Amino acid sequence: MKIDAAREGGSTVLRLGGRLDREWAEHLSTTLEELLQEGVRSVTLDLSGVTYVSSAATKVLTRWQQELAVLRGEVLLTSVPEAVRETFAIIGWDWSLEGPGRSVAGLPELRESSWQSGAGSATSGQFQMSSSVPAGTLTCRLHGHPDQLTRARLEKEDCSIMDFPRAVFGLGLGAIGGSYEECQERLGELVAVEGCIAYFPSDGARMADYLVGNESAAPRAVLASGLTCEGGFSKLVRFNTQGEAEAVPLSELAAVCLEATGARVAGLVIAGETAGLSGAKLRRSPGGLDGSPLGFEVPAVREWLSFAPERIYPLTTTLIVGVVARAAKGALAAHLRPLGVTGQLYGHFHAAVFSYHPLPRRTVELAALVRSLFENHQLRDVLHLLWDDRGEAGVGESGLVRGVGWVAPITQVS
Repeated sequence: MKIDAAREGGSTVLRLGGRLDREWAEHLSTTLEELLQEGVRSVTLDLSGVTYVSSAATKVLTRWQQELAVLRGEVLLTSVPEAVRETFAIIGWDWSLEGPGRSVAGLPELRESSWQSGAGSATSGQFQMSSSVPAGTLTCRLHGHPDQLTRARLEKEDCSIMDFPRAVFGLGLGAIGGSYEECQERLGELVAVEGCIAYFPSDGARMADYLVGNESAAPRAVLASGLTCEGGFSKLVRFNTQGEAEAVPLSELAAVCLEATGARVAGLVIAGETAGLSGAKLRRSPGGLDGSPLGFEVPAVREWLSFAPERIYPLTTTLIVGVVARAAKGALAAHLRPLGVTGQLYGHFHAAVFSYHPLPRRTVELAALVRSLFENHQLRDVLHLLWDDRGEAGVGESGLVRGVGWVAPITQVS
């Protein structure tokens, strides 16, 4: 079996020759996965030289056809020998998914004319904004006070019990559960979006945990400190790296999203393929029974926080939830931190990290994407994202390769 590739931009032609049996089907699957990670969304398979196709091979091709269809991409079969075509007919290959212009159920289509290039001042990313998303605004609610974490143990009266229906997204320190007593020993980094909650328990757990709600019951969590936003998004921002840039810095992406809203404060959800993340998470719960407050001084901070000396989780897919502002003012200021050296941009972001899943280049419904990640991919971690400003000794900030963001102005903070 031979696989020869000819690539042009986001499209690739694979010319196959020989017997496409189970072993070579796995090689082909690996090749397709690598192409998706590199940003290819259109694949043409020239089968003129194929003499045999096994059921294992048709299974692989069917899976990738469906995967790319959801991503607004395509797998096209050309020059299919008659004997091979009969095999595809037996397994029910869906020829209707071939070719441009098709749509996938649940994913409304936006014409290319609906996207406008923006952020000409960006140095690392290329950005496009959608003008076809219904207008929306967000109300932001503050929970707890970050300074309380370093003063005393978090008590019941310091925490909120929150339902997270689909219209609410949020982040902070918390735990899945319905009471302080149930959650006080497990408070950790938490993120919630589209009726799904993910968090990393700080009780010695080795894996992040999550809960996916449904239309009749929203998942519930105890939130000790953090932000929640409710409302609708007004803009859709898609992005990828430009030129020789290896990644789009989170601060640049956040600034572009904020600029798209025309506001001074905005809430956003980002789904991105990562170059690397700079983040930390709690090792111990600030509501623990030992009664001690969180300590940020060395060496005590090592007992409280898990922090990598370099960027982590490259080639993964992440959901980032947060708030960005031009200036940190009022009660919101305590929940935000600088995003860069200029002091002109502030934010607070948490990330749920999943095994790699290529993201659509075009339109996608946030709810469908989020639930697909939780239901079909491994949740690897939940992090508080940091901007490490220690110069050459620091990690820097998180970077993404490509993705899409949903953003809206925050018009009220309470």
